[in-house]
Amino acid sequence: MSGNLLKNVFFGVVLSCTSWSATYEKVAEKKLFNGEVVKEFKFQNGLKLLLVSRHQAPVLTYQVWFDVGSLNEKMDQKLNRTGLAHLFEHMMFRGTKKYPDGKFDELTSRLGSDKQNATTYYYRTNYFESVPSYQLEKIMELESDRMANLILDGELLEKEKGAVVGEFRRAMDNPSRLAWDELMRLVYTESPFRFTVLGTEEEIKGFSLEDAQYFYKTFYAPNNCTIIVVGDAKEENLLPLVEKYYGSMKPQEIPKLTLKEEPPQTKERKWEGKHAQATSEILLMAYRIPPVTELDIIPLSLISSHLSNGMESRLRKALVDTGIAVGASAGISNRPDLFEVSVSLSEKHSAEEAIRIIDREVALLHQSKISKNDFERALNQELLSVYGSIGNNNALANLFGEYLMISGNYLRGLEVLEGYKKLDSGDLQKIAKKYFKKENRSIVIVRPTRKGKVS
Repeated sequence: MSGNLLKNVFFGVVLSCTSWSATYEKVAEKKLFNGEVVKEFKFQNGLKLLLVSRHQAPVLTYQVWFDVGSLNEKMDQKLNRTGLAHLFEHMMFRGTKKYPDGKFDELTSRLGSDKQNATTYYYRTNYFESVPSYQLEKIMELESDRMANLILDGELLEKEKGAVVGEFRRAMDNPSRLAWDELMRLVYTESPFRFTVLGTEEEIKGFSLEDAQYFYKTFYAPNNCTIIVVGDAKEENLLPLVEKYYGSMKPQEIPKLTLKEEPPQTKERKWEGKHAQATSEILLMAYRIPPVTELDIIPLSLISSHLSNGMESRLRKALVDTGIAVGASAGISNRPDLFEVSVSLSEKHSAEEAIRIIDREVALLHQSKISKNDFERALNQELLSVYGSIGNNNALANLFGEYLMISGNYLRGLEVLEGYKKLDSGDLQKIAKKYFKKENRSIVIVRPTRKGKVS
């Protein structure tokens, strides 16, 4: 069932029907809960633009999202490996003919950007800056230049491969990273989610200049890109600039991403290992759940708040306040079909203790409705957490971008919040019974070892 069913409930009617200029289409204009408006545009070359104008302060966030991540490269017939999407994120900071290697960071810092960076995940790559609004054109010039004119040569590629191999080795020294990687391999038997975003050292070293050129031309195309601007920017000023800097870019044929369907899980899965850098035990759990487009995500999100959001949450009181663990969390993964539980144990306590406590909390969810006070606490904390953060330009742009990439609907995160208001504690009980079953979960335990190898 599509999350689009919630669209009109929260956001009201579309304020403006589709309109055209010579170079772009205004796809929609939607009113948000706080009276703000998000405007959606599509340019002739396929480039998409989201704009939320806020004029309280002369600042803005500029984000560029590409619909490509490690899933695409693994499923691509030419590449069939992972690690290049992340490696290429690094290459994007190397330089163009106009702005040599190292110049991008220098210039964005000079523009006053307090946030300039990038991230790569399974299904997307994003680049972002926050600058004074009068620097909009300059930041757009810099971003569009590296999107169209990046220098790709063998020497730079080898340098960056060396840097990424170093990052990979540092990641392998982290016991938490080992735990998460093993959890993905345990949960997914068919889906490419079982392969890491970083790839393997062998894969990283094996990427050729031809691979990088193919990846850049194919996936860093305007019809595979969404720009999100939140802050002090006006439509009449922004659109001509987008056309100026991005309008001449040519669309490409994007390989269709078809993921293998993961077969249903019928029994509990478990993996245990040791790591030399672990000082105490690490426990990870994952329950299989539907994707974020499904309505069941709404009560599952509220259950996550009940279990781990705030000082009075169930897992904090049962695990952290008792000294059994130094940290515990539960929530919906952006992988995107897992409900994950993470526990970092205290030195003298075991993962088995934590599993017993988690099983007890799950049994309580099965057996009875949570109290009115607990329900209201979970609801209010969840609403406050999100509503309180999206007044920040960067946070709202991130929310839109992440949900757009994972579900195709940038408003989905806000729709989930509105859906909370239709729930009662009985809904949470039904959903807990449906998904929180031992045969539907996977468990990973990493324990300390005095030896220098993982076993």
